[in-house]
Amino acid sequence: MDFHAHTHTRGRGGRRRAYVILALLAAALALSAHAPRASAASNGAVSWGANLDRQLGDGSSEAFSDVPVAVRELSGVSAVSAGGRHSLALLSNGTVMAWGDDASGQLGDGMSESVSSVPVAVSGLSGVSAIAAGGEHSLALLSNGTVMAWGENESGQLGTGNFNESDVPVAVKGLSGVVAIAAGGAFSLALLKSGTVMAWGENEFGQLGNGGVKTSDAPVAVKGLSGVSAISAGADHSLALLKSGTVMAWGDDEFGQLGEEGGEEGQPLFSDVPVAVHGLSAVSAIAAGGAFSLALLKGATVMAWGADSRGQLGNGVSATEFEAPVAVSGLSTVSAISAGEQHGVALLADGTAMDWGANEDGILGDGASGGFSDTPVAVSGLSGAVGVSAGGAHTLAFGTPIPTVTHMAPESGAAAGGTAVTITGLELAGATAVRFGSAQAPSFTVDSSTSITAVAPAGTGTVYVTVTTPAGTSAINRSVHFAYMPAPAVKRLSPDSGSAAGGTAVTITGTNFTGASAVMFGTTAASSFTVNSSTSITAVSPAQTAATVDVTVTVPSGTSAISTKDHFKLTPTVAGVSPNAGLPAGGESVTITGAGFAPGATGTTFTFGSTKAKMVECATATECTVVVPPHKAGTVDVIATVIKLKSAKSPPGDQFTYG
Repeated sequence: MDFHAHTHTRGRGGRRRAYVILALLAAALALSAHAPRASAASNGAVSWGANLDRQLGDGSSEAFSDVPVAVRELSGVSAVSAGGRHSLALLSNGTVMAWGDDASGQLGDGMSESVSSVPVAVSGLSGVSAIAAGGEHSLALLSNGTVMAWGENESGQLGTGNFNESDVPVAVKGLSGVVAIAAGGAFSLALLKSGTVMAWGENEFGQLGNGGVKTSDAPVAVKGLSGVSAISAGADHSLALLKSGTVMAWGDDEFGQLGEEGGEEGQPLFSDVPVAVHGLSAVSAIAAGGAFSLALLKGATVMAWGADSRGQLGNGVSATEFEAPVAVSGLSTVSAISAGEQHGVALLADGTAMDWGANEDGILGDGASGGFSDTPVAVSGLSGAVGVSAGGAHTLAFGTPIPTVTHMAPESGAAAGGTAVTITGLELAGATAVRFGSAQAPSFTVDSSTSITAVAPAGTGTVYVTVTTPAGTSAINRSVHFAYMPAPAVKRLSPDSGSAAGGTAVTITGTNFTGASAVMFGTTAASSFTVNSSTSITAVSPAQTAATVDVTVTVPSGTSAISTKDHFKLTPTVAGVSPNAGLPAGGESVTITGAGFAPGATGTTFTFGSTKAKMVECATATECTVVVPPHKAGTVDVIATVIKLKSAKSPPGDQFTYG
């Protein structure tokens, strides 16, 4: 999450905001929580920072921890989200655990207790693929593309069509086809598979992006957005990453957190429609914080803009604000980012993390508490982390890395199964199962910790592919799926016969021809072919021995099954007889040239008029030596027969004259 709960006042003559940090600073400074250091890789999830509302989930009553501590009773964690004063964890079995503040029912267990210092199960949830914790509310994206919400609803942030809070999950109204979610201070966002964005909840500063400032208790469309690949919700502003690698922003802009170029005096300090963040490109991830924003570039570095009074931009310069993106100092090999109320966190490729910004309550996790750091510092003792999330004044990280599927090739195959598929991802070593939907791959080979080669089982439709290791099963990645394609079928050939010499243009009619890679006449490939449409191919028959053959079409999903409808007759051809004249008594030896002859002495017969030659020897499919049989005087056609297939008359080349 990237969210936040705070109070603020706005002056008409300038930019002023007074933040109320979510923990009680005096109590935090009086107490010091030095819990044993924890590795994310060995404990499922860890946390650090403020704990007055038990948002660290370690079961303690300490006010804070300035180093990571293990969240109790968690395993198989596949994602975490830190809210204002509560925390969420998504488990590999599709259920959700929650801990921390529960004053508004944001833990979703139906109890609405004040706090919980250890994780409790969110009531009635299964099949969850993503989570998001907001200021005092929570969201869950289900695998069917719908969204559930619970907690505070004073501003309609649950999206239920009313303003009633709920201590158990309720369905967000009218949403389907959702692929990502984000929870802000008192509003929510959903990214649809169409690349557009919906928003609901508080809208005082235009954070819904729908061109107005009226609160909405049901989802409304963010104006003018398309091609969105990721979203993030801050305290009162929103970000959208486009597939082009650029970023759009809307909502509160009092501290330049929208990154918009050229703001003028007297203009409203917000935008109720998306505006482009100035000067950003090649962005791979985004994070919206309290009043600042972060962007991870494809080069694994980080940019920041907005409020900076507590060093939350991490650029080594403390200032009130920066309206244009600046580089966070000294970061490289960053794999993920998250933004809290007044601090940022970067996950590095080696499983460690760096924090910067406010450090009251040990928020930075570097073993110290108080003040702030305007450059990144290492989180103490953290290793093996695979995900991070920054909250109001605390941070979460998770480990015991479960496998992650990131790519697959090819993405389609035959419904009958048997397609060899290369699966790419993370933590694939030790895989015990690969499933295509609910069907297990009949065989697979673990090539490395990042690659598996699996054989697809039989199936239908489009399915998600998951990998199971002793650590758990990969969560569904909606961008990685396998489509079972029906095999092609040949329904008709026109013409259905042609010379064994080849060169006959044949129109093949059938189904599922798109992507055809081969057309075969028996065991011989067509000389050439053109896919006219999914139902039509024009192929040129090859030269081969005369026979009736099956014409088959191969596409990525398989090869057409043979049937009587795909039969093509390759007939022999007599092109020449030399010499082409002789005595009626016969007995001369002649050479017959043509095509489709069966090599040997018995596979091909020749008739001279109505008389069959008794001695034949075919050296090749194109040349035979024949002893001319006796026949009355006159000119006759020489006809070749191979497996009951007779050559057509083709005078004068096939003629022999008795005289």
